Amino acid sequence: MRTRTSTPTRWAWLLDGRTRGRPATVHAEGCTNAADRAHPLGTMQALDALARPGTTACTACDAAETLLPIRAHGRNDGPAPDD
Repeated sequence: MRTRTSTPTRWAWLLDGRTRGRPATVHAEGCTNAADRAHPLGTMQALDALARPGTTACTACDAAETLLPIRAHGRNDGPAPDD
Protein backbone atom coordinates (compact mmCIF):
# COMPACT_ATOMS: atom_id res chain seq x y z
CA MET A 1 0.00 0.00 0.00
CA ARG A 2 1.26 3.47 -0.89
CA THR A 3 1.66 6.12 1.76
CA ARG A 4 2.41 9.78 1.11
CA THR A 5 4.54 11.47 3.73
CA SER A 6 5.33 14.75 1.96
CA THR A 7 5.31 16.41 -1.41
CA PRO A 8 8.72 16.15 -3.09
CA THR A 9 10.54 19.35 -3.97
CA ARG A 10 11.61 17.77 -7.26
CA TRP A 11 10.80 14.67 -9.21
CA ALA A 12 13.46 11.98 -9.38
CA TRP A 13 13.01 8.58 -10.93
CA LEU A 14 14.78 5.22 -11.05
CA LEU A 15 14.90 2.73 -13.92
CA ASP A 16 14.95 -0.86 -12.76
CA GLY A 17 16.20 -2.81 -15.80
CA ARG A 18 14.92 -6.03 -17.27
CA THR A 19 15.78 -9.08 -15.17
CA ARG A 20 14.71 -12.70 -15.28
CA GLY A 21 12.12 -12.06 -17.96
CA ARG A 22 10.52 -9.16 -16.10
CA PRO A 23 10.08 -5.84 -17.94
CA ALA A 24 11.97 -2.70 -17.01
CA THR A 25 10.13 -0.55 -14.49
CA VAL A 26 10.28 3.16 -13.69
CA HIS A 27 10.02 3.96 -9.97
CA ALA A 28 9.91 7.19 -7.99
CA GLU A 29 13.14 7.84 -6.11
CA GLY A 30 12.92 6.15 -2.73
CA CYS A 31 10.47 3.45 -3.84
CA THR A 32 11.10 0.33 -1.78
CA ASN A 33 10.19 -1.85 -4.77
CA ALA A 34 13.16 -0.57 -6.80
CA ALA A 35 16.22 -2.79 -6.88
CA ASP A 36 19.58 -1.59 -5.58
CA ARG A 37 20.89 -1.62 -9.14
CA ALA A 38 18.24 0.83 -10.45
CA HIS A 39 19.63 3.80 -12.38
CA PRO A 40 18.64 7.41 -11.58
CA LEU A 41 16.71 9.30 -14.28
CA GLY A 42 15.40 12.79 -14.87
CA THR A 43 11.74 13.26 -15.78
CA MET A 44 12.32 13.39 -19.56
CA GLN A 45 14.50 10.26 -19.39
CA ALA A 46 11.78 8.49 -17.39
CA LEU A 47 9.17 9.45 -19.99
CA ASP A 48 11.46 8.23 -22.79
CA ALA A 49 11.96 4.94 -20.94
CA LEU A 50 8.20 4.49 -20.60
CA ALA A 51 7.83 4.97 -24.36
CA ARG A 52 9.85 1.78 -24.91
CA PRO A 53 7.77 -1.36 -25.44
CA GLY A 54 7.50 -3.46 -22.30
CA THR A 55 8.60 -0.78 -19.83
CA THR A 56 6.10 -0.17 -17.04
CA ALA A 57 5.56 2.45 -14.33
CA CYS A 58 5.47 1.25 -10.73
CA THR A 59 2.04 1.46 -9.12
CA ALA A 60 3.36 1.11 -5.56
CA CYS A 61 4.91 4.60 -5.70
CA ASP A 62 4.11 7.86 -7.52
CA ALA A 63 5.59 6.76 -10.87
CA ALA A 64 2.39 5.55 -12.57
CA GLU A 65 0.17 8.26 -11.07
CA THR A 66 2.56 11.03 -12.10
CA LEU A 67 4.22 9.92 -15.34
CA LEU A 68 1.47 8.09 -17.22
CA PRO A 69 -0.86 11.13 -17.46
CA ILE A 70 2.06 13.21 -18.74
CA ARG A 71 2.80 10.59 -21.42
CA ALA A 72 -0.86 10.47 -22.42
CA HIS A 73 -1.19 14.27 -22.68
CA GLY A 74 -1.41 15.39 -26.28
CA ARG A 75 -1.95 11.95 -27.78
CA ASN A 76 -5.44 12.89 -28.91
CA ASP A 77 -4.99 15.91 -31.12
CA GLY A 78 -8.65 16.17 -32.06
CA PRO A 79 -11.21 18.27 -30.20
CA ALA A 80 -12.76 16.96 -27.00
CA PRO A 81 -16.31 15.56 -27.36
CA ASP A 82 -17.81 18.65 -25.69
CA ASP A 83 -15.91 21.12 -27.93
